[in-house]
Amino acid sequence: MTIQSVRVFEPANAFSQTSRRSSPKPPPHIWYASDPPFKGYQPAPSDGYKHSSISTAIVIDNGSSLVRAGWSFDKSPRLSLPPNVARYRDRKLNRTCMYVGYDAYADATTRGQIRNAFEPGSSIVANWDVMEGILDYTFLKLGLDSVEEGIGRPVVMTEPVANLGYSRKTMTELLFECYSAPSVAYGIDALLSYRYNKGKNGLVVSSSHSSTHVIPVLDSKPIMSSVSRLNWGGYHCAEYLLKLLKLKYPTFPGKMTDSQAQEMVRDHCYISQDFDGEMRHYLDWTGLEDRDHLIQYPFTEHVVVEKTEEELAKIAERKKESGRRLQEQAAKMRLDKLVRKEQELEYFKDLQQRLANQTKKEIKRLLDEDEFKDEAQLDRTIKELEKSVRKARSKDVGGPENPEEEEEQTFPLLDVPDEQLDEAGLKQKRHQRLMKSGVEARARAKVEKEQEKARVAEEERRDEERRQNDLDGWLEGKRAARAASEAFFVQ
Repeated sequence: MTIQSVRVFEPANAFSQTSRRSSPKPPPHIWYASDPPFKGYQPAPSDGYKHSSISTAIVIDNGSSLVRAGWSFDKSPRLSLPPNVARYRDRKLNRTCMYVGYDAYADATTRGQIRNAFEPGSSIVANWDVMEGILDYTFLKLGLDSVEEGIGRPVVMTEPVANLGYSRKTMTELLFECYSAPSVAYGIDALLSYRYNKGKNGLVVSSSHSSTHVIPVLDSKPIMSSVSRLNWGGYHCAEYLLKLLKLKYPTFPGKMTDSQAQEMVRDHCYISQDFDGEMRHYLDWTGLEDRDHLIQYPFTEHVVVEKTEEELAKIAERKKESGRRLQEQAAKMRLDKLVRKEQELEYFKDLQQRLANQTKKEIKRLLDEDEFKDEAQLDRTIKELEKSVRKARSKDVGGPENPEEEEEQTFPLLDVPDEQLDEAGLKQKRHQRLMKSGVEARARAKVEKEQEKARVAEEERRDEERRQNDLDGWLEGKRAARAASEAFFVQ
C-alpha cells in the first residue's frame, strides 16, 4: 500500500487573508445578573457614641434610594441602607420579625413583604410605620440602644426641595415625641454639600433618585423662587430601561427586578456627548461587538429522561390496569343504583295495588306519606322508573338491546262527557288532552322525519346510479348546478 502526501503552498498575502477569515473570534464578555442585594450580618459601628458629646449631631441623609447616617465628626457615613422594611410572622416562635434595609432581601418570604417608606417615584415619605422602623434601626446601629431617655443628641436631617408641610410636621413629631431629640435641623443635601465645598455664587444641579433640581445660589444664599425641577432621576432611568427590556423580550422566562434594572443603568449605560452622531453609526460593524452587552440570567435546564421500551410498556400496562379498576368501580356503582331503583319500583307498585280497594281519605293519607299529590303522579313515577330500569339493565347486566316499546298511552277521560266529571276530573281531562296533542305531534314529526330520510336516501341512490351509468352527463349536471348557485349569490 502506497501513501501519498500532497501539500499546497499559497501566496503569503492569500495565507494571511485566509487566516484572518478563519481565525476564531474571541468569546464575548458575559455579565451576570445580580442577586438580591442581601449583605448578610453587618457589625454595628457603635463606637461613635462613646466619642460623641451632647453637642455632637447625628447626620441623616434621608434619601428615597439610600438612607445614610453617621456622626458630624465622621468623614463618611457609617450606615447606608435602602429605606425598606419587611415584617415576617414566624409561626414557630409566634412572634413578628422585622427586617430593615438589606436584611429585607434575606429570602423569598421577606422579599415578598418589602415595604418602602417613600411614595414610588418621589422623595415624599408615605409610610410612616416603615420610616419609624428605619430610624429605630439607624439609632440602634449607631449605639444608642443603651440610652433610656431618648437619643440625647441633636439631629441634622436632609429633606427634598419644597417639602410638604405635613411631611415635615410628622417627621418633627416623630423625632421629638418618639426619640426625645433635643433639637432638629433640616436642610437640602445639595445646598449643604455646596456650602461645605465653600461655594458662594453658582448654579447647583442636584440629580437624585426621583428628580433633578437646578438651584441658583447668590452670595451663599439660594434663590428658592427660581428653582427649576425636572421629573427625571435614577428611578425613572431604571423604570424606562425595564420597560424597554420587557418590550424587546416579551416572553422572557425570568423576572427582572428593580434592583437589577438600577444596576444595569449603573454598569451598562452612559450619557452620550453626541447622541445623533452615535445613533447614525451605531449599527456599523466597527465596534459593534464592543457595544453589544450580554447579560446572563439564571435558568434551569429541564432535562427530559428518555424511557426504554420496557419502561414505556410497564407504564402503559399500569395505565390500562388503572382504567380497568375505574371501569369496575363505575360498573359496581351503576349496579348498586340499579338495585335501589328496582327496590323503589317494587315498593311503588305494591303501593299502587294497596290503593285499589281503599277509600279516598285513606288513599290521600297513603299518598301523603310518600309525598305524592295524586295517583297520576304515582303512575308517572312508576313509568319513569320502569324506563330507567330497562335502560340500566340493557347497559349493565346484558339485557335485550332493543327493549320493549313503551305501551301506547291511553287517554280514557277524553271520551267522558264533562257533565260526568268533577273539578279534579276536568283538570285531569285537560291535562290528558294536552298530552295527546304532544303525542300526536311527536308521531307526525317522526313520520315526516322518516319520509325525509327515505327521500334523501332515494335521491342519493339515483345520483349514484346516474354517476355509474352516465358519468359525463352527471358531471355536466353538477357543473350547471354549481354555476347557477354562484350566479344566485352574485345577484
